[in-house]
Amino acid sequence: MQCPICGREVKDENELMACITNHMRDEATKQAKDMQRVYIMMMASQLTMACVTTHSQPQEVVGTFREVYDLLENLMGKSNVSGEIENWLKKWRKDSGEE
Repeated sequence: MQCPICGREVKDENELMACITNHMRDEATKQAKDMQRVYIMMMASQLTMACVTTHSQPQEVVGTFREVYDLLENLMGKSNVSGEIENWLKKWRKDSGEE
């Protein structure tokens, strides 16, 4: 009996299933890494665009991203999302001297 994926000779169905399971796990790991790479490329592109369009340093853009990400993460499960965002924007404008 042979594994249909790698062609390795196996003794029985249990060994065949273990081999196929290992291939599936390896493929899932590879796909997760590939997706992570895609997300990193997208984030790098967005960071570059934000820096170019706002004439800001990457550290400033990343800092703002971190603040917004934290805000959104804290909004999960809250009922008054728009009110929370409005309050955050008011505080952010005040702290950045935009008001």
